[in-house]
Amino acid sequence: MRHLRNHRSRLATAFLACAIGLPGAAQAAPFATTYTGTISTTDFPEIISGQSYSVTFVFDNGGNSASNQAWTGAHLRCTFWRMNDARNVGFVQDLAISAPTLALGSATTDGAGVLTGMFTEINGDPAGASFSSTGITHTVPAHWFANGINNVFSDAAQNRSVHDASGGVQTQQLSRWSPPQPFSSPCTPALLAPSATPVPALGSTGWVLLSALLAGLGVVRRRRA
Repeated sequence: MRHLRNHRSRLATAFLACAIGLPGAAQAAPFATTYTGTISTTDFPEIISGQSYSVTFVFDNGGNSASNQAWTGAHLRCTFWRMNDARNVGFVQDLAISAPTLALGSATTDGAGVLTGMFTEINGDPAGASFSSTGITHTVPAHWFANGINNVFSDAAQNRSVHDASGGVQTQQLSRWSPPQPFSSPCTPALLAPSATPVPALGSTGWVLLSALLAGLGVVRRRRA
């Protein structure tokens, strides 16, 4: 009985390792990287000084791997900003519909999928931009700046802004950005939920392997019976 349990465990481990490890099995074309900073001052009553915030950019060049990639401004698809430790204030803009006002440089990775370069500047303040916010009422135009200069986020109509304790979103400090990860969620307000975590889907190869895993476990279970 113990032998059968051990055999079943080894079988499950082997098939899962294959399903997760195969290139492209759990990766999608869009990828995202996130910067984390600290709010120094803010004119928004809902945004809290001294707490953290994050900025995420999603890009898609049609590749299915984070290794040895280059994403330019033409590949930007979405940005979302989450404020406060609780991430209970958020802003999302569909960059495929409302492109950034300025996008200089590119995001690049090495063979291990680690960032080797980042955009020097990405700014957004187009009139009539397609955006959504939660936890605040943000009026048009929406201004946000990832260029190493304060302020980083503002509501010009009401003269409100947010400043980063480092002096701006530090685009060139690569250690402040997460390695690009697969991102399968659409660029919608659903991204602003504090618990929203995109989960990459298995590719067709992964599903074949998982089906084989289930079949193999069924064989072991019948033998045990």
